[in-house]
Amino acid sequence: MNLRLAALDDDGTILYTLEAMALALGWEMRITSHPDTALGWVRDGDLDILLVDYHMPLMSGLEVVRRARELSGSIVLLVLTVEESPEVAQELSLAGADDFVSKPVRLADFSSRIRLHGELARYRRETRRDLPRKGVTEETSRRVLDLLRAEDAFVDVRAVAASLNLAYPTAHRYLEYLVDRGSVQRTQEDPEGKPGRPRSLYRFVGG
Repeated sequence: MNLRLAALDDDGTILYTLEAMALALGWEMRITSHPDTALGWVRDGDLDILLVDYHMPLMSGLEVVRRARELSGSIVLLVLTVEESPEVAQELSLAGADDFVSKPVRLADFSSRIRLHGELARYRRETRRDLPRKGVTEETSRRVLDLLRAEDAFVDVRAVAASLNLAYPTAHRYLEYLVDRGSVQRTQEDPEGKPGRPRSLYRFVGG
């Protein structure tokens, strides 16, 4: 697949470095320091992968990620950051970020992450995944994650629904959304000596 890449950063030196690395690896990359330009590319369906700087003056990287994800469920969003805070990582993940690229960006890391997420872009393009799902909010996603983190064990949908005062279908929708995001692991437990379908259990894994 011919990857369509772009980078958004307020530092022109970083943009030209990313562009040079992409060209050295045989990829073309659009670059811009204007969030509205990058979001326009996303809206028009012109990109497979967008790299977004976390610290920017005109619009924060978090806001760009949030708006880009609202515009496209299939685009892969990578955040360029020096931040190592788990809270920042969780906030960005819930906004729609797929992964992070540490600054300063090195060629080997850049190459491996673009190749890896190129496969994710291909999968999303072929299956036309719709992320985020309708009816999913960051606030409730964070509540579900906080509950699972505190439990530190596999729990079922009914337990999550009861603890957070959610309807069963709503709790199930959020848990499956967080599984897709990679923040939650799903497993199944066969009923012991009882007829019926296996019970799905969920556990926090990070993000």
